[in-house]
Amino acid sequence: MKIATGAVALLTTVSWNVAECLGHRRAPTATIDGGVIIGTTTRVPGATAVVNKFLGIPLAPAPVGSARFSVPKPTNWSQPIETKTFKPTCIQVFRPFEDRDFIQDVFSIPRPEESEDCLYLNVFAPRKTWKAFFRKAKYPVLFWIYGGGFNFGNAGQPIYDGSHFAALEDVIVVSVNYRTNFFGFPIAPDITNLTERNLGLLDQRAGLDWVQQNIESGTYSYNPLPNCNDTNYASWNVLLKRLECENATSTFDCIMQKPVSDIRYAQEKFKIGFGMAGDNITIVCDPRLRREAGNFTRVPVIRGTTLQEGSYYATKNGTDIDRYFNTYFFNETALKEKVLEAYKLDPVEGRFDNYSILSQIHTDWNFHCPAVFLSNNSHRYVPTYRYLFHTTFPNLLFTDLPDDRWPVSVQGAYHSSEIPIVFSTYNLTNATVEQKRLSHTMRKAWADFAKNPRRAPINGWKTSGANGSTVMDFGIDGKGEYRLVKDVTGKCWAWKDFIWTKHF
Repeated sequence: MKIATGAVALLTTVSWNVAECLGHRRAPTATIDGGVIIGTTTRVPGATAVVNKFLGIPLAPAPVGSARFSVPKPTNWSQPIETKTFKPTCIQVFRPFEDRDFIQDVFSIPRPEESEDCLYLNVFAPRKTWKAFFRKAKYPVLFWIYGGGFNFGNAGQPIYDGSHFAALEDVIVVSVNYRTNFFGFPIAPDITNLTERNLGLLDQRAGLDWVQQNIESGTYSYNPLPNCNDTNYASWNVLLKRLECENATSTFDCIMQKPVSDIRYAQEKFKIGFGMAGDNITIVCDPRLRREAGNFTRVPVIRGTTLQEGSYYATKNGTDIDRYFNTYFFNETALKEKVLEAYKLDPVEGRFDNYSILSQIHTDWNFHCPAVFLSNNSHRYVPTYRYLFHTTFPNLLFTDLPDDRWPVSVQGAYHSSEIPIVFSTYNLTNATVEQKRLSHTMRKAWADFAKNPRRAPINGWKTSGANGSTVMDFGIDGKGEYRLVKDVTGKCWAWKDFIWTKHF
């Protein structure tokens, strides 16, 4: 599965209805459904407002021991608890095992503590003034769902800090931990309720429910992901074998009793992947057809990609084109011929060698073209905006990776490189003027869209149009400028038949 960029759910402007302590000399407290929480405060450069942070709020009972694969349910506590630091992330898997360190050095910085006891969420909120408190000020809510291809990820990464949104844009940011890999998507025959195989999605929904109760991602419609795997237990059977459980009296109990380290190692070492069960409740089996028919929740959308989304993924296969197609498109001979003809060497279009060919291929089929296809249909029903992130900055490049397979010269505007710009969590000490300006523009656009999604995020930002080609190009000059353009990148015609016939 691909490593997906995190999704932001833009929730309705609502009242922050917890009762918090307003004294500037005391830690902020809040009374929520579960009990009383005690947070901490912070400030950000350039802001006069103080930010209240509540980190590590319990979302559900710990899924440990016999509750390893339990469905998240509300929890409560009798005495006030401190919520001042992030809790451990859920168990992460980085496949294949030999790439574990490399993947973490790119997508998991710094490396967090991991635990099965991980179902917590975080809130970054503007501290209310007395005036705002008495007029019951309302704030929009940004709900952050981190990426990681449902294999890894955590809400406590520094680049996901919502303090700048809270302090500078009067926006509440909520981020939630959710289970991934086998721990989040245990497709096992013993779990007969398909919905309960999608624990990671249920964790996300529990976080959204929490927001609805106490304050009140992304789409896979055109992403060729292996969904609706309801009866294929191949991964489960391989895991049983590798953990020496296949001949146990109860194979499920055998797995339940295995330590985390064994289960994680088996997934990484033997490249065992787990996906989502198509229960048509937490996830549907025909998302493309439903969206094309207008059968979806009709809310405005911002959808975007970076210009070199695939540069990281190309490094994992080096220059071996045959290996790449065997990995992602096994036995798709006709598709391979069509794609390689479309992406043949052409320096004018930026294809100088096998690496740049694979980088463009992965960018298109896994990111760029799904965004185009989504916009083609979404715009018929709701305001749909597209963006391209065109630039990168020196303080966002990976200059100290453990090997040289992804050199700085080819990183470009890589997958997820816009996230620290939107959150304003890039390194402020060596930031350029252009970087600061672009960050302010994008952060404000996201916040304004949350406040009123029926208005354009930026004045002059038009919807994507019938063919999805109208986009806001951020960093079009390679620095901080942005402009509305017609998207002429990518070769989506080469992928449409494959996606249409393989994925509903």
